[in-house]
Amino acid sequence: MKKLYFPLLMLLLSVFSSCVNVEEHYVFQKGGACKIDYRFNMGRAVSVLSNLLPDSVKQTPSYLMQKDTAINFYSDLTAAERKKLSNDQVDLARATLLHLKMNLKNSQMQVNVQYEAKSAKEVKYFLTHVSKLAQQQKIGQLISDPQVMQTGASSGGMGINEDYFDYDISGKKFSRQIDTVKFRQYFRQNEAMYSMAKAALIEMPYSVLMRFPRPVKKTGNVRAKLSADKKTLTLNSTLGEIIKTPKLMNLKVEY
Repeated sequence: MKKLYFPLLMLLLSVFSSCVNVEEHYVFQKGGACKIDYRFNMGRAVSVLSNLLPDSVKQTPSYLMQKDTAINFYSDLTAAERKKLSNDQVDLARATLLHLKMNLKNSQMQVNVQYEAKSAKEVKYFLTHVSKLAQQQKIGQLISDPQVMQTGASSGGMGINEDYFDYDISGKKFSRQIDTVKFRQYFRQNEAMYSMAKAALIEMPYSVLMRFPRPVKKTGNVRAKLSADKKTLTLNSTLGEIIKTPKLMNLKVEY
């Protein structure tokens, strides 16, 4: 029976994978190029869910296993999956990296999705297509544990879902406006997971950090804060706030 505990924990994590500390990091360069880093931290969920396990299980090799590894999205796809991609999707997959850090004993489970866009056009393409691509990346393969792979956990439920945003991006502007109808639909589909996380007292912070090559002229969001040199924008919220007021995620930055 002990062998069932670890995959059970991973299955619960996959259920809670939409309920994590989410951070969006953008570093823009002149001309519209940008380094993007999405960070999904499930440390709080791991801490809460680990309490379900007896001490004997916490001493097993599976639980004590540590990982710090990365994969390229394209290399992780099967030949059949690659055939379904367009040329643009292939380029996106080749340039996107998924990085996992896992140490359950220390309540660490973090996934980063990183991409470096060469132009504003590539930034928009990444933001509007990465969610579908991410759904095919299996965390179990990164962990390299057969039991974990049986859970079917994937990065697709971790909050990478930009389908409810409309974007307008150039070398001097970054605008995103949330489609409240699509967002409400997305939330209804995942409402049970959020309710479970709330009941378990798992906090769900959501933050956006953007660095620009020039001072920001306007943010389009009264909650957004600018640094002293006006080149760094920070927007902090929680999933609970966003569910009540989706427009908190809107940005209309000119720089």
